[in-house]
Amino acid sequence: MSDDKKISAAPSWLGLSEDRRSYVFRPERAEVVRRIFELAIGGMGSYAIANYLDGKKVPTFTNSENWDHTTIDYMLRNRATYGEYQPKSFAGGHKKGVPNGPPIPNYYPAVIDRNTYETAQIARKQNLANRGRKGNELANIFGGLTRCAYCGNEFVLHRVTNIQVLACAQDLNGIGCSRTAWTYRDFEITLLAFLAHPALADRLQGRQKDKLIELIDRIVDLSTNQERSYPLRVDIAVLLKEIVTEIIVHSAGDISAPRLPSAQISKDVRGRYSEIRLWDGQLDRCLSLS
Repeated sequence: MSDDKKISAAPSWLGLSEDRRSYVFRPERAEVVRRIFELAIGGMGSYAIANYLDGKKVPTFTNSENWDHTTIDYMLRNRATYGEYQPKSFAGGHKKGVPNGPPIPNYYPAVIDRNTYETAQIARKQNLANRGRKGNELANIFGGLTRCAYCGNEFVLHRVTNIQVLACAQDLNGIGCSRTAWTYRDFEITLLAFLAHPALADRLQGRQKDKLIELIDRIVDLSTNQERSYPLRVDIAVLLKEIVTEIIVHSAGDISAPRLPSAQISKDVRGRYSEIRLWDGQLDRCLSLS
């Protein structure tokens, strides 16, 4: 702050000192804010984050029993998170106020840095168009990680005759690529089984190894605890972003020729596989389990 006047209010993750002249962190709430930004950067939208926090029984910052997606969205857009304050005028009956002068940097203690804030804004714009309905499921835990081996475009979730598959976005847009998809359920089972193999953890060290072990624990929990499947799938999606650099999908195997966009999409052909690049840069081949 730039003066020594007494303070009347603070953002929800901050409190006031006894003399009401400075801000202090509310540690538990500050940690929740950091987690919300981490989840957003990991690819989750405000609905999904709200359901995740409810699933984890994280207390809200208000008297409400449940987190609201509008609260999450406002927090992700709030520049006070990195310390900026925008003076406002409430003259003329403006309930939310209108900007009155330039923003003041370093006014609040920053709960995140500016780079984290900007990264979250990019993630928000990308949103979660292919990750399921508003918060009741997380349809694609690999969103943003998969790309087509044949043209380099993203592999996205698509529905073919009531079955969810991963398919090349370029082909779905009618430009042309392999019309071969990979059934999502088979893809997820195959990839998670590969990542849970002990040999991968033995190869990594330090924080990388710790994160992979944490991922393995979540995968094991998911297989035995369906009642908590939603928060576990969210944890897995976030951890994947921290461990996996890219997943190159060879849905038609080693050889694929472009087909007309009007051709029927084939699913789960023999020889399909993925290549997974972890933190250490090594590319590993992962064959389909079926």
